Amino acid sequence: MWIDDVRVGQLPPQGEVAFAVQPGRHRVQVRWLLSSSTNVKNSQKFDIQVALGEVVRFECDIPNSLWRTTPIMLRRIGSGSMPEPSGPEAANAQVLGLTRTMRTEEQLGEDVRLIDNRTSPAPVTRSLKATREWTRALTLGESRSQTTGGQAAAHLLWLSVKGSIEAELQSTLSIAIGSTHLFEEEISVTVPERTALQIVLGWKRIWQDGEARVALPDRSVHVVPYRLVVSVTFDQRIEDVTTFMDS
Repeated sequence: MWIDDVRVGQLPPQGEVAFAVQPGRHRVQVRWLLSSSTNVKNSQKFDIQVALGEVVRFECDIPNSLWRTTPIMLRRIGSGSMPEPSGPEAANAQVLGLTRTMRTEEQLGEDVRLIDNRTSPAPVTRSLKATREWTRALTLGESRSQTTGGQAAAHLLWLSVKGSIEAELQSTLSIAIGSTHLFEEEISVTVPERTALQIVLGWKRIWQDGEARVALPDRSVHVVPYRLVVSVTFDQRIEDVTTFMDS
């Protein structure tokens, strides 16, 4: 089987095999590779659009005689549309519960502000505004449970799990993944006379760690770690750079 002109696996003589793909547009074809001396032709190519959690099925027939000038028959089964859920059994995956564990910090770099009061005989107080735009993001870790049905089937199920967890988080926490936000905070700094101060803002992104318990269509239950960006903040330090600037 070839998907997007990349060989993804070999079809068995009988039975069913699953190949995982990302949501989006793909091209599917079955090619004969055992011998270049046969007259068997590759199947026609199918252009398909796959939605998140959707399973697209094909049926394949290989010619009985390899010496006939006959193409491999590849047919799509069903309409390929996603059925409307009618209950918990119809859902691709069901989030059973979410547990918050801890918060972690990710360093984002520093902003430096300079207040030069070296020429003044009196202290001066300045107000600065710390601003930073950030985006709500979500990352998922690997499931700690083993999904039955083979590696390819596990990947197909994982796609539905990811979408279900994202939807559940957005609903229960009233958030929108990918939304942008602006952090603003006023800072007041008093600089002594004849002094130059450097204000350093060390920006950090705050991640909320947690775990989601998810039931898959095969009725297995998986514990999936997740990390969600909830805000940004900063550490502030003030450095006296008077001597350095005078030198």
